[in-house]
Amino acid sequence: MLFRPLLPNIVLLAEMPPDRADPAHLHSDEYRLIERAVQKRQREFAAGRLLARALLGELNLAVPAVLSDADRVPVWPEGVVGSITHCASLCAVAMADAAVSAGIGIDVEPASPMNHELWPQVLRPIERERLSALPPSLQPMGGILVFSIKEAVYKAIYPRRRVFLDFQQVEIAFEGEDGFVAEVLVPGAGLPEFPRIRGRYRIARGHVAAAVVLPPAL
Repeated sequence: MLFRPLLPNIVLLAEMPPDRADPAHLHSDEYRLIERAVQKRQREFAAGRLLARALLGELNLAVPAVLSDADRVPVWPEGVVGSITHCASLCAVAMADAAVSAGIGIDVEPASPMNHELWPQVLRPIERERLSALPPSLQPMGGILVFSIKEAVYKAIYPRRRVFLDFQQVEIAFEGEDGFVAEVLVPGAGLPEFPRIRGRYRIARGHVAAAVVLPPAL
């Protein structure tokens, strides 16, 4: 699995290509969320929901449907944290008991260099400098890598704080071979108990993947 090396064993994980998901297997309440969407979007959504329900079953929390709230965040059963991500070629769901993690964020993107015209929207100036410290083989993927990392950070904290952040309001530094540390620059948008958010990334199998697993809430 793409994400397994990035996640501790306490986190349940499931992955599948979206084209293997059949929207007909969605609960009617789930299907209503995407009934007007194009087929590609329907399959990506279906893959996430089918995987999510399978993982909830492993936690003995079988539910008929995994819906979304007004902010389009998946509504998990009480005591569960999780994250869903998908691109055209892969969907993944990560989930854990809230007693062992305060939040999870995962993101997957195709391993294709980001157009440099988009870099000013995603990367802060200091982050551009930090990309030069990455191995030369990874540097062409620097833009999409930072994009994916910031998406994972946002997914991990947003369900608790409910503050919208743009890409310039989170700053990333790399550490070790596959680690990163993120700082939320907007007061009140981050989590006070986690001023620096750590995670891991991976570029493999044609994808860029990033993951954040927060420690338990204090």
